[in-house]
Amino acid sequence: MGLAMETARTEFLEQRQRRLDFPTGQSDQADFSQDHLRLQELLISGRIEERVEQLLQDLLPDCASAQIDGHSFISGHFEQFELLEQIGQGAFSRVFKAIDKNLGNRLVVLKTGRLIEQEPSIVGRLNHKHIIPVYSSWIDELGMTTICMPYLGRYTLHDKLTELRHRLRSERQCGMMNFDATVPWKRQSDYPNLIRILYEVCQALEYEHGQDVLHLDIKPSNVLIGFCGHALLLDFNLAGDILLNKSPTGGTLSYMSPEHLRRCVLHQSNELDVRSDIYSLGVLMFEMFYGFRPFESAGPAMRARFQAKVMLQRQKRFRTLFETRSPGIPRALKRIIHGCLQFEPENRYASLTDLKQDFFKLGRRFGFEE
Repeated sequence: MGLAMETARTEFLEQRQRRLDFPTGQSDQADFSQDHLRLQELLISGRIEERVEQLLQDLLPDCASAQIDGHSFISGHFEQFELLEQIGQGAFSRVFKAIDKNLGNRLVVLKTGRLIEQEPSIVGRLNHKHIIPVYSSWIDELGMTTICMPYLGRYTLHDKLTELRHRLRSERQCGMMNFDATVPWKRQSDYPNLIRILYEVCQALEYEHGQDVLHLDIKPSNVLIGFCGHALLLDFNLAGDILLNKSPTGGTLSYMSPEHLRRCVLHQSNELDVRSDIYSLGVLMFEMFYGFRPFESAGPAMRARFQAKVMLQRQKRFRTLFETRSPGIPRALKRIIHGCLQFEPENRYASLTDLKQDFFKLGRRFGFEE
């Protein structure tokens, strides 16, 4: 998503420069101002995947759309695949479930688009049981990058949390739970499984950071729950490569760390490190057990810089979240979340190793093993 946002901004600036090369009237200047505001909304929208294609067509009618139609799959490497259905769509990429006819008709996932060149180079060197692997990747004559990955289902942590909330809501409405009562997590059958999933995400991030890679877009929809029930970290579109000094500045606003927010939206020279991922993981954990995102964005109608400042003020007051609403979760888990959401990076967990150790202690009673 980060690369998509940056490209949208670059194309918009190029279009603006072309306009400035010619005399414009007052009406053209007014149109430009309106377009600029709409672009700002686009860049900070939490639903950019759904809106970017149509908005770009409105803003940049001269630019070719990044659509991928059926005719794109006639030649080259796609001859060995039979496309079954589209199972996902991002700002500038689409994801298909397919059959690899050259390898025993196995099910695979094909992710194809124009702005995902960095992802296969990063994921291809990561080899961990809780990170989605890559079979192969290639770039065709049209400049489209395609990544081939195993098909391990489409059920994500976001889906699991949605189902859990619907179930708990039904129990409350049926009188099985007090409607105003917080979730007694210690007594919930889902609690051990949620802790295990988080522990597995910690394992994946610890390995990833050991390979000098930052994920930078940790959220429930980027944690796949495979057929075996274990967590798999996916979607490395925004991954930063520390070795190559590549650190994209996109992300999902509600999950960004303060330093990530400053760099992405306020364009300040903040450095990002492993503690940015730790912060995003803390937001994810808070959402899992409290039922809402702690620093929800104020909406796409607000200007980007103003919205970033509002978010930063909310993040500074994170302690009030634990004071005003306290679900029935273990104190040890609260301390972990609290340690991840510290506003200043130096006050957070220093590494995923430290965070993983605390999770291991929390899950040891459920039979966790190193």
